Amino acid sequence: MADFDIGSFMKDVVSGLATLSESVNVIGEPVEVGGKVIIPAVMTRVGFGAGGGSGSSPVEGEQPGEQESGSGGGGGGGVTMTPIFLVVDEDGERLLTVSSPLDRACSVFEKAKEALDRAIPSKKAEEIEVEEELGDLEDDS
Repeated sequence: MADFDIGSFMKDVVSGLATLSESVNVIGEPVEVGGKVIIPAVMTRVGFGAGGGSGSSPVEGEQPGEQESGSGGGGGGGVTMTPIFLVVDEDGERLLTVSSPLDRACSVFEKAKEALDRAIPSKKAEEIEVEEELGDLEDDS
């Protein structure tokens, strides 16, 4: 079995992804609306990792000093693409980003929790003790 060459593997991975690590690319024509110029773009980020190794161990039941060896490796990566808009007007430039669905979902849950906290007052320690005592009395009957 041929040994895994982590150096060669990493060189191939890095050379393919190095040009993409982070970039901003304009993805359409600028649009003029109400005295503002809007330039659509996308921010691309790439992350990756890889590893490998090899080793050997004694073979049970074989001649002393005989070894089994093996090697392996793996890698993975991910890409995110975020739409962004550059807005240019008489006040200057500003960058607008679009939040992800996860950001919006977390925001909804946070707002719901705040509303529930306002609508349902939290119990005081004294109220909890009384309810526990009443619960014990109900269990005895």
